[in-house]
Amino acid sequence: MWEISQMICMGILLSLSVIDIHFRRIPADILVMASIAALAYQGITRQPDLWMAAGGAGVGILFLLVSKVTREGFGYGDSWAILALGIYLGLWGVLDVLVGTFCFLAVAALVCLTAKKMSRKHTIPFIPFLAAGYLLSVLARGR
Repeated sequence: MWEISQMICMGILLSLSVIDIHFRRIPADILVMASIAALAYQGITRQPDLWMAAGGAGVGILFLLVSKVTREGFGYGDSWAILALGIYLGLWGVLDVLVGTFCFLAVAALVCLTAKKMSRKHTIPFIPFLAAGYLLSVLARGR
């Protein structure tokens, strides 16, 4: 059975997915609110302990650095979404989600490249795959 916090997180990810697909840009105010909500959730529930939440935030910060180094080859909005998800899920939870996310992305990129639907320089919206990775992670945990 889905918890309320999981439904809210999935709703936010689905909303961000639609925005990412249509506009290729994630509004910063939504990401700020998501980050504040994740911090509030951690302050209230302390689900994964503080060190795990900090580790999850560290993964997000690492992705922000990747965004800076690649000059937004990997977008800041995508990295910020990973940061918020890392605060919410903790270190191991966000790593679970990212494994599923990158597996889905690899399959999609392979299909698009072999079908000649895109070139190597084409970009794919990341947040829908992050939502799929989160969904896979929740379903795999079975709670």
